[in-house]
Amino acid sequence: KQSQLSKKSCIPCNSKDLHAMSEDSAKKSLEQVTGWELKNEGDILKLHRAWKVKNFVKGLEFFQLVAAVAEEEGHHPDLHLVSWNNVKIDVWTHSVRFHGLSFSQISL
Repeated sequence: KQSQLSKKSCIPCNSKDLHAMSEDSAKKSLEQVTGWELKNEGDILKLHRAWKVKNFVKGLEFFQLVAAVAEEEGHHPDLHLVSWNNVKIDVWTHSVRFHGLSFSQISL
């Protein structure tokens, strides 16, 4: 399933084809990706994942890799380097018109 998902690309936030996922749909889609969790912050669904890295520099290097993919896909997650070795990523649509998750974020 993950290989099929990895072949998909993001739909731009201004696309008329972009629709918010229900929490149930998001939970079902989340079964296709490992290690990510769904969180609801102020009625905004977000994908969340955290990692421990070896050191501060490794965290920054990881963010550079994430940034390259995010820029290519046109989706820009929130990246958090907490303390010196805790990396956290939150993904959702930041669009004013549409806050929450779509299939685009799960495929990212």
